[in-house]
Amino acid sequence: MKKQPQHVLRAALKLFGLGLLLEILYLALYPLLGNTSGSNAAAKQALLGVFPWLPHLYWTSWFPSLASLLNAIPIFHQSTGAGNGNANLVLVLLGLAFVLMFIAARIGRRVLRERLSPRNIRLIFWVAIGMTVLFGVTFLIVAGMVSQDVFLYGLFGRVVTVYHANPYVANLTAFSSDPLHAGLFKGTQGIAPYGPVWIDLSIPVTLFAHESVANILIGFRLIGLAAHLANSVLIWMILTKFKPETRISSMLLYAWNPLVLLMSISEMHYDAVVVLFILLAVFFLQRNSLTLGWVFLLLATLINVLCLLLLPLFLHLLWKETRAMRWQRRFLWGLSILGVSAVVVALAYAPYWQGSGGKGIAGILASIGQAFVQNNSINSLDATIARLSIPLPSFVSWLVIPQHWTIFPAIAVGVLLLFGLWLADTLELVLLFSSWLFLALLILLPTNWPQYVLLPLALALCAASYRTILLAMLLTMGAAVEYYFWLWRPTWTAQALVTVGLPLLLWGWTLFFTSTWEMTHPETEESEQSVKASPSGVLRSWGFSRPSWPSRPSWPTRSK
Repeated sequence: MKKQPQHVLRAALKLFGLGLLLEILYLALYPLLGNTSGSNAAAKQALLGVFPWLPHLYWTSWFPSLASLLNAIPIFHQSTGAGNGNANLVLVLLGLAFVLMFIAARIGRRVLRERLSPRNIRLIFWVAIGMTVLFGVTFLIVAGMVSQDVFLYGLFGRVVTVYHANPYVANLTAFSSDPLHAGLFKGTQGIAPYGPVWIDLSIPVTLFAHESVANILIGFRLIGLAAHLANSVLIWMILTKFKPETRISSMLLYAWNPLVLLMSISEMHYDAVVVLFILLAVFFLQRNSLTLGWVFLLLATLINVLCLLLLPLFLHLLWKETRAMRWQRRFLWGLSILGVSAVVVALAYAPYWQGSGGKGIAGILASIGQAFVQNNSINSLDATIARLSIPLPSFVSWLVIPQHWTIFPAIAVGVLLLFGLWLADTLELVLLFSSWLFLALLILLPTNWPQYVLLPLALALCAASYRTILLAMLLTMGAAVEYYFWLWRPTWTAQALVTVGLPLLLWGWTLFFTSTWEMTHPETEESEQSVKASPSGVLRSWGFSRPSWPSRPSWPTRSK
């Protein structure tokens, strides 16, 4: 016990040192993200107008000899591949950041092998969250951006506040004179593709921006920063109840993740807020606040309609959690849940039902429909097959049409839902099946973007299943490579072979070799598992299996 403070202090210092190295890598991205051929010029111009001192932080200005040395390397030369030299350097820095993050997660996992006092655990937590704040501020002011999504969020918010139109009826082509329209890709059109709650959250940002593009970008990045910090803390708190021996490593795998920081703050996608609402739902469900947890699930669904797939699993769990109630009280509770759901959905969509000839309702239904039946294929396995240079059989040509390709994710989701409703009788298993639902969508949907990995990664970390976390992390690194490919000009259309296919292949072979090792070395496996006992003295498994301990609270009226 006397050696324990020194052990924890060494671990905290190691995490602090790794955090400083990560910060150096993230600062090194400053001059690169804004100078790649795929960068959004409108975003860079607006942000540099607010932060004119930002170029003084560029290492290219501080160390011109190093910049010249890198420029002498062919793959990093500015003229390489139509100006893709900076993109190649971005990929190297992101790869190094992933390596440092994995080392930090390993330190966090090893430090909890011993029983730690609450004071020591708090020390590790504050070191981790303090460095997360530093990383968040770093990505908050970076002058580079690839995506157009923040411009879409701001423009749809201005559709409501400035143009007083319905974003589910008015097409973007009607607002080509808006200052935010310059940040959209050529030919972008259509109605709002996300739920009403996100439009409601976009309205305050556009109101406080006062016609400033930079203020809109910073406003949404501040939302992303707050969501990322909250998500990191919630992962820690959720795992404190589920599997406390994994809370440090899992938090670091999310909070210090370079792709998560990019997608949540710098590029700012609303997926970070969806993750926040779902983690809040899990947090309150853990503490038996069933109605409040259900409301947060509804709010997540009213941002991203694909979260509708989670509702059957969680509703099934809630119904099981109330089985200790008398049938009259249980019936009233079910009616109250239905009533709360109806009120939340009605209040969310009420401002957008308006439209001559029922166009408002038709627009809402069209927005929901395009989330499930997508009309385009990009960055996905479907897009790769459709763009093969070899002639395809007529059946395959019909199948790769995005509307027809949706059959595959529909079958996968249907099977997972059936198994989930049959097996998932605890919150841990509900999280596990939820992560697999969104991993299946990430792999099989006709459209694939790097930010789609945020939700399955967070759910996998909270489920604390080793094999699921492994797949989620491999797909996260694939998403980072996808981000790299979008810095190219032109973008590689068959990138899903590397970003989706290769992670699946590596995951399958890893499972094969680890399973073979476990079968051929049973004694070694048992001894390792005995060492990995949790601080509470309970032996916990990383594998996919239904837990043998009850996860529901002990109700006074539950039959024994």
